[in-house]
Amino acid sequence: MSVTTNIRESADSVLTLRDVSWETYERLRSADGNRGVRMTYDHGVLILMAPSRRHERIAEILGRLVFAWTEDRQIACLSGGSTTMKSRLLDRGLEPDKCFYIQNESAVRDRDEYDADIDPPPDLVIEVDVTSLSIKRMPVYAGFHVPEIWRWIENRLEIYRLVDAAYVQVEKSAALSEFPFELVSKILEMRFEVDETNLVRRFRTAISE
Repeated sequence: MSVTTNIRESADSVLTLRDVSWETYERLRSADGNRGVRMTYDHGVLILMAPSRRHERIAEILGRLVFAWTEDRQIACLSGGSTTMKSRLLDRGLEPDKCFYIQNESAVRDRDEYDADIDPPPDLVIEVDVTSLSIKRMPVYAGFHVPEIWRWIENRLEIYRLVDAAYVQVEKSAALSEFPFELVSKILEMRFEVDETNLVRRFRTAISE
């Protein structure tokens, strides 16, 4: 069963379904036609989102900048991309825009498959917020004990840390303590004039100075 055609009428289209069983969620998640659909499942509520090019473009650039930073600073990093995080025990599931293992990189280096019941959560999740959907997704991330979320909204990155099972906005990242957030905002503003290869090159030059 594919639901893709029902939610691709506009950019970052969102569809919310209620009283959805875990079995239905898994069936929709595994359907070939839904591979491009982001799904957030939380105790019977299923939110489906087809990301726009703007959404995906910003997420990809942010991911490349994280890699450029960790490479320049020689920080071990493993990308989880948009890996589906789901647990029947938690009755929750979702796909981040981008996620990374940093502090726990060595713990998952030898694993290509993610198992929420035995693996540590990603150390860092990036959410590109075009529709304010990330606010609804935060309780799900909290259920998986994701320690840090970067939320891109209104041309800036906000940092959230998990404190007592809820996310609190903070000024500094614990996952990448010296990451240059103001520089990233300036780099993203250039995306309409500069190709992505040169955006990353400018970022690398700036952080090396």
